[in-house]
Amino acid sequence: MNLIILVMAAGYSSRFRQSGQGNKLAAIMQGKPVLQHTLDNVRATGFDFCVVARPEDLELHGFMAQERIVTCSSEGLGESIAAGVSATAEYDDWLITLADMPFITPSSYQKVAHALRNSPLVRARIKGMQGHPVGFQQSFYPQLCALKGDRGARELLNADALTVVDLSDRGCITDIDTAEDLTRCNQDPYL
Repeated sequence: MNLIILVMAAGYSSRFRQSGQGNKLAAIMQGKPVLQHTLDNVRATGFDFCVVARPEDLELHGFMAQERIVTCSSEGLGESIAAGVSATAEYDDWLITLADMPFITPSSYQKVAHALRNSPLVRARIKGMQGHPVGFQQSFYPQLCALKGDRGARELLNADALTVVDLSDRGCITDIDTAEDLTRCNQDPYL
C-alpha cells in the first residue's frame, strides 16, 4: 500500500489553554508529552506518516525532530487536512488522525488501513460511536485539498461509499481537549 498517516496537530488547543496550561500536545501525560504518545503509536504501524503543525509551535517541532512536518497556519481542521493531503500528493491513500488522540493502538490504524484497500472511504467505529482514524483513497484527493474551516472532512464521511470498521479500541474515541481530560487520562485513559 502506498499509504501515509496524517497527524493533525495544527489546532490552537484553546479549551486546554483556557486553564493556563499551554498547548495540550506538549502536556505531560503518563511521563511524556501527549503528542509523543500519539507519534509512538503511529510510528509502530510501520506506515509512512507526517505531522501537520503550526509554524510557530516550535515546542512541538522539537518532539518531531526526525519526522516529516507540514506547516500550516490553519484556521480549522479542514485547512489542516487540505495542507497535509496537498503536501503528500504522491500517496494513494491517507489515514487521518488527531494528535490529541494518544491511545489509538497501532493495530487499529492497521485495521482501518486494511479496509481502505477495498473501499474508497473508511472510518473507525467503537460501540456505535464514530471515531478515528478515517481513511481516504486517491479518488478523494480533490475534495480533501478543497477543505476549509473547522468541519474537517465530516461532510465527505457522510457519503454512501463509507465503510465502517468496528473496533473495540476506546482510544479511537478518547481525546484530550481539557485539563480535566488530561487528569483523567493520567489516571485511567478509558474512564
